[in-house]
Formats: sequence, structure tokens, C-alpha cells
Amino acid sequence: LRSEWVDILADDVKVHTNIIYPAGAGPFPIVIAMQHANGLNDWMRAIGDQLAREGFLVLLPDMHSGLGSNGGNFDSFEFPDDVVRANARISADDMTRRYKAVREYGLKLPQANGKSASIGFCGGGTRSFNFAAEIPELNAAVVYYGAAPPEAQLAKIKAPVLGLYGEIDARIM
Repeated sequence: LRSEWVDILADDVKVHTNIIYPAGAGPFPIVIAMQHANGLNDWMRAIGDQLAREGFLVLLPDMHSGLGSNGGNFDSFEFPDDVVRANARISADDMTRRYKAVREYGLKLPQANGKSASIGFCGGGTRSFNFAAEIPELNAAVVYYGAAPPEAQLAKIKAPVLGLYGEIDARIM
């Protein structure tokens, strides 16, 4: 695998994004991995590596870009609780705009084949589900523990959505 960090402009924010390229020349479908409340931590980056090993060109945007200490990114937060608190400073509309910009950037990469998907966990799962409603051209969405969009939004979804929920997981409602 090969990876690189790029800054993708979304309105006035540079979204620090890790791109992980699968082995081979491609072209590959892109997957936008939407972070959970704990941010772009080691676990999320491991998910990106796993998806790239499966043949996907993965984009891991840092939604906390510019919100860390001294205007830093996720890696500049001292404590995990600070990351979770920073989530309140990013509106759902801002996240959607940022994820759209990342998708548009990813689709223009020479190794991309024009197909795109989203995957998210918990809050990222909710965003993945909503992204499917916002982007009719999306080819697939995977949702882990995410809430569904309002019924009017559900009707807009054209992509297949795989929802994975912990029915016997006592912590998940």
C-alpha cells in the first residue's frame, strides 16, 4: 500500500486527508471513510488500510482539520475528550460540504474508476447514510450503527445501503 496526505479545500477549510492507494495500477473505486466521534484515530486508519488491501482507493478526511491546538488537525489534540468536544463545532452541513469536496477530489484522481462509496461508524455511520441521500451518484453506502435520515430523505437514496447494527449489543439502542 502507498499513502499520502493532501489538503482538500472545502469552502474556507483545508480538509487534511489521508489517501491510501491499493496495490496495482487501477483504476479503483473510491471509498470515503467517515470518522466516528473519536476522530481519525489509529483504528480508523486501520480500516482504511484494510479497505485498500481489498482493492479500494480510500480517502480518510480529518473532519477536525484546523480545530486542534493552534489550528492543528486531529493529531494535535492532547486528549480524546477534546476531540469529542470539537465535534460540536462542526455542523452537519459543514461535514456534508467537506465530504462532498473529498469525494469530488477522489473521483478526479488518475487511479479512480468513477465509482464511489461511503462507509462510517456510529456518527460516521449516520453521515454515510445521509451522504447516500445527499449524493444520488453515490454507488454504495455502508452504515455501522448510524441513524437513518428522515423519511423524505430516504426516498432520495439511489445507492444500495448496507446497515450493520448490534442487535444483541446491549450498549446500542
